[in-house]
Amino acid sequence: MEAQKEVQLGPSQAKVPPMSEGVSPEVARKSASIAKQTMSPFCPGRTLADCPSPNAAEWRRDIELMVAEGRDPSEIQEVLSQRAALDLSGSPQKDASYAVPVALLLAALLLLGFIFFRLRRGKAEKPLGDGPGVPKEDPGPDLDDRLAEELDRVT
Repeated sequence: MEAQKEVQLGPSQAKVPPMSEGVSPEVARKSASIAKQTMSPFCPGRTLADCPSPNAAEWRRDIELMVAEGRDPSEIQEVLSQRAALDLSGSPQKDASYAVPVALLLAALLLLGFIFFRLRRGKAEKPLGDGPGVPKEDPGPDLDDRLAEELDRVT
């Protein structure tokens, strides 16, 4: 048996065997591309290409074998997703991907509208006598009569 080389990756210094040797450059390129696009179930937030886990290394070798067999990248992604029982594509779910930003936008607009309404209403409800030329008390219902008398006296 041929001894495998070990590569140290990342701060954890985990030892991971390299991708299989002896594969064609085309298979290696396609395999690496698929591994970079597939999220790792072993290292949350990382792709299979970046994950130092020995399990991820085994999955990378499986990807190489499937590419060498001539399988389509989407088919390989599907096989890996079924194996992990997770969506490993890394793309957001289509049904809820826009709901959160839209809800946040609506909440922000409602909050701004509420603040604007409160500020405008607060200015309209100021009590009498807060500024120059503003009467200190309510003139009462007979204001029209008093104004008419005043106009009659002046004219």
